[in-house]
Amino acid sequence: MNSQVTYHNVPTPPSNGALAAATPDGGFLYAGLRCINYIAAPPACGNEQVLVATMSTRINILALDVSPMWGAPNKQFAIVGDDLSVQVWDCLLGEAVTGHKAHQHQQEARDSRSVYHTASSVLMSYRANGSILSIDANDLVIYCAASNSYCRRPTFLSPRNHQLTQLRASPYNDNIFAVGTAMGNVLVCDLLKMGVVYKFTGHKSPICGLSWQEVNAPLEENLNELSSRAEQWRSRNGKEEEKSKPKPPPLLKSRAAESDDLFDIYNFDHLEGEFGAPTAERRKSTEICGDFVGLEKPASTAALDYVEACENMKADLMAHKQDDSLEHVEVTLNDCEPTKPSGPLSDASTASNRQDISDSTEGSLEVIQYSSSSDDAVIVDGEAAKPKREVLHHIYHQAEVHASETETPQAKPEPPSNLQVTAAGSTETLSSSVTTRPDILLASIDGNEVMMIWNANTGAHSGRNYSKSKATGKLNNVFWLSGDTIVSLSRNQLFFWSLEFDRKMLRYKISKDRVHSCREQDIFTFACHPNKKEIWLCKNNRQIVTMKPQTGQVSATYGTVHLGVRAMAECPDDMNKIALGCSDRRIGIFDISKLSTSCLPIDSVFVNTNVYSLAWSPDCLQLAFGTFEGTVGILDVEMMKVKTVLRTPQKKEVYSLVWQDHYIYFIVNRQLGIFDLDKIKGDPYMLNHISRPSYLSVRGSFLFIGTDDGMLQLHERTSGAGQAWSPFIRQSALLSRYVCDIVWSPLDNNKFAVAGNDKFIYVMEFQPADRNWTTLHTFTANADKASVTSLRWSQSKVNILLSFHIEGKVCMWNTNEPEKPPLTITYHCPMWCGMFLPSNENIIMCSGKAISIELIDIKTALAENEKTICSKVDPLLKVKWASKSLNLPYAPVLTKNDKKRQRRNQRNRESRVEAEAPSKNVEKAKESEAPASENLTKDSLENETPVEEMLEALSLDKKQQLNTTKECLKCKELESNNPPDSLLIHSRTCLYLAGKELNKSALEKLAIVLTEDAAKIDKSVLISKLFSTKVTAKKLISIELSNLKQSNTKDISPLSLVISTFKLREELEEHMANKTLTEWHLSVAPSVSFALWQDCCRVYAKQMEENGYIMHAATYLLSLGMQKEAIELFLANEYYKEALVHARICLPATDPIIKTIINRWLDQLEGTGNYAAAALICVLDNEMLRGYTFLRKFRNCTPEIADLMEQIKRIGQLGAVLDSCAPAEQPEQNGAAAACVIEETE
Repeated sequence: MNSQVTYHNVPTPPSNGALAAATPDGGFLYAGLRCINYIAAPPACGNEQVLVATMSTRINILALDVSPMWGAPNKQFAIVGDDLSVQVWDCLLGEAVTGHKAHQHQQEARDSRSVYHTASSVLMSYRANGSILSIDANDLVIYCAASNSYCRRPTFLSPRNHQLTQLRASPYNDNIFAVGTAMGNVLVCDLLKMGVVYKFTGHKSPICGLSWQEVNAPLEENLNELSSRAEQWRSRNGKEEEKSKPKPPPLLKSRAAESDDLFDIYNFDHLEGEFGAPTAERRKSTEICGDFVGLEKPASTAALDYVEACENMKADLMAHKQDDSLEHVEVTLNDCEPTKPSGPLSDASTASNRQDISDSTEGSLEVIQYSSSSDDAVIVDGEAAKPKREVLHHIYHQAEVHASETETPQAKPEPPSNLQVTAAGSTETLSSSVTTRPDILLASIDGNEVMMIWNANTGAHSGRNYSKSKATGKLNNVFWLSGDTIVSLSRNQLFFWSLEFDRKMLRYKISKDRVHSCREQDIFTFACHPNKKEIWLCKNNRQIVTMKPQTGQVSATYGTVHLGVRAMAECPDDMNKIALGCSDRRIGIFDISKLSTSCLPIDSVFVNTNVYSLAWSPDCLQLAFGTFEGTVGILDVEMMKVKTVLRTPQKKEVYSLVWQDHYIYFIVNRQLGIFDLDKIKGDPYMLNHISRPSYLSVRGSFLFIGTDDGMLQLHERTSGAGQAWSPFIRQSALLSRYVCDIVWSPLDNNKFAVAGNDKFIYVMEFQPADRNWTTLHTFTANADKASVTSLRWSQSKVNILLSFHIEGKVCMWNTNEPEKPPLTITYHCPMWCGMFLPSNENIIMCSGKAISIELIDIKTALAENEKTICSKVDPLLKVKWASKSLNLPYAPVLTKNDKKRQRRNQRNRESRVEAEAPSKNVEKAKESEAPASENLTKDSLENETPVEEMLEALSLDKKQQLNTTKECLKCKELESNNPPDSLLIHSRTCLYLAGKELNKSALEKLAIVLTEDAAKIDKSVLISKLFSTKVTAKKLISIELSNLKQSNTKDISPLSLVISTFKLREELEEHMANKTLTEWHLSVAPSVSFALWQDCCRVYAKQMEENGYIMHAATYLLSLGMQKEAIELFLANEYYKEALVHARICLPATDPIIKTIINRWLDQLEGTGNYAAAALICVLDNEMLRGYTFLRKFRNCTPEIADLMEQIKRIGQLGAVLDSCAPAEQPEQNGAAAACVIEETE
């Protein structure tokens, strides 16, 4: 296979958050489960290498965004983790570079796992200058990645009124950003003013997506064409009497008017018959009136002062304002100069979006009408209230037509510096002076699939589409494909929309686009970049698709695999077909023969539970899989459907599976079973005579079993039946713990390798005729606590073996050179399985806990004789967390009222502190006087501290020294470890000396026991009395009693031992003589004569058990004569020593509970890693083989342990059972292990 076709990583499926973003170079970033995936743009030619990167984050992801500075030096993006940390990652390095934790609170930082955050907990977006803006319910944080510092400010968006769902910063303005709320509002905010600029209302469901786009304004027609069209319209629709009506007199302006501001606002002739325009009769009636009312035309033909009209308009507008909290803007004469509209409503604004917003505080009337987020109503000529925006733009249009028709011969001369005569020939100058600038449009979509377009320059509503569907969804999204095309996602489908500017309505008309199309269905999420004409799709069938919207065809398809593939199995008939057992309840089929630069073929099927093991059928048409819930399923590979599900007796994971003929062998919970597929509804046949199996391998008529104790057993089929197997005919002790893999070489039928939870790997040769095996090589891992998870042989080289380790390594061993160290590939997570790529064995395919599937090319490493390949490191190992910036880059602009309010609040705080200071001093004086008066009566004057010493102690030049004063008796009592006599103490044992032998000197005592000197054992090994007669057990109790009395123990241990010796009366008389009785003695004393006492003791024992005082409860049960119940109580709560000593005394020697106590005690010691104590107990109980097995579990076998093992083997005569698996000579070892052997021999 060509190396350029090989993918370095296989991407993972997208997470439920549907977080995806397209990079400026055409790539695709999306969030998986605790990981981030990056797929580069498809190569233009097939010879280029495809870059696919999977980066593990170890935490879930709440937000994702791509840096606008994405380029060749570094490709950075930012995420928000579920621990509320903002992290900046470098895609080329594959690790987090910087970040901050400004959103983490103290209580959440202490225990982050107890708090579950949602995607709306912290919203994040890149700004146009490359900094990161993030918002939560309380704070607004601006993070600069270049300086690695952040600035945190209280948010101005109240969480009570606005529950934020989306955040998108403007890519065209550093200070503008938009947020969407759960109520359907879209807020455009300014960071400089720290406030809301526009509030868009129109959605009725939560906002699901926001997208910015810069659109060029439509070209305007010149004034001559506009006036001629208006004249034609007026002549076509006007009445005859209105046609003969003379033209109104020109308006007299008090200042020079420029060519691009207000017009004549009193001519309604060209709007005759239009909706909202005054009729001719109404205009006649208004001409009778002598006073100027509202916006009506004055009756007099005299010249009108333009300033007076503007002032009246200003008064009307200010009277209708609803939001009094906003700052009022002063309107000057410059605001009233004529302007020329260009295109849509947004073009009339004079404030540039790329300039500071504070520069436009005194601008045109647009500032007045758009300074509020609401659309205030204006009443014109007594008609119904109309939106202010509609009225003003109507006036602009009317004044433009009127200016083109009329001449101004009677206008008063103006100063030449400001005067500009509006003549007929000046239209060219007007049209040439008008400059069009682009609109900044914001598209939003809600859960009801309603999409709206807003103009961020002016706050105008520029377009809307209406959805007929009643379906709601949270995964709806919207992106700009180009300046006139929008693509949206709803109902798991893509919809394309085209924008066309409507000159009459001054808005954009949204209609379905017929040029672009998408044939893909069942889409989960998508992303696209306006500069790239390609769309990335994430589908619900776990495929990543690249689509060209011009043709609707798919150009590239990438299959995905979840992190942590537990099992891999290649098809015996077609090695290019590999089955993958995933940890996300799926099975994948990876067909390498179809692998190309534009195709990563992985098909998956859902199987309801995690998959732990795989096995192909003999005909390779079906696949058996073992699951986490203890079921064995059969998958039809051609149909990709689960055909049958077989249930095992245990609901534990099936960690070994073999399919031979019509039998399926499985191991579940240390039990071996067989399914007969010829029986339709047959239960599995369990092989109970094979104890504690951990792995199985069937080779013809032989069955190889790896046990939980590290043994390798050989069984043979009897009478030709598949379900009848003989007991083991050979057994070898290989590992200290369980065997996890037995792999046969595909080139040498009799060679196999064995590995498990140990650092040793055995390469062995099987001899079928002799029913025996020999060890060829023994490889040893360098790590002391190494553990091998799986093995795999090469398909073309008989001497190459791969091993995958739990400590994050993949090692390639060479049996021809066993003394050389292996080629090691290091990872940051445990590695579970892998293999050589069947088409190219220079590539290793592997998977781990935090890796989906990674393909490593080792050709260069082998040519240069390298020994280590660092594939991946911990991505969060080198994160440089940011510090809080001391500068204040953004602060709200304070008005005079705000400054006055701050000064007033500061004066109030100072006065409050001054008023509270005297009262606090009085209280302190009263508190100090009370103990002082008491000390005068109790202490003498000699013990008082002089005033001079107090003043010296307060000196700052000297170090303060603590003065030792009289200590309180209560403090002494609390500091002392001796509790009161009446305090209940939670005792773990009453046999302290016996427990000391087990925990501290178990190996020494074991050596004494193995000497077989009865006198020495009885004298030196105290715990040996537990395994002898009743008399010796009583001696143990007497020794423990004397020790407890000498140590003055305050707990119930002495009383517990006394009751077992049947000397309760003497003990009580002694305590009565010494006056040391407690409530314990009073509780057991009536057992001599009172029947009621028994019921009371039962109740009290039950009460102690519920409170956790097991020793107390068992004591009362023993005093009642309920020895067996007390022993069971000890056993249930892991008091094994106490249970065994009472069982030896109170129960017969043949009672099975004694063996139960010992077995559970050994399990507990094995679980805690105390193998020495377990081996000692086994030898004392005459279980030599089990004691030998416990000593083999030590990872570092010291000479002392090896000598003890040889003695156990000699005394127990275990040579026939533990026959050595190695030949007579020392087995070959590799690397560090061989060096250690040489040093030991020297």
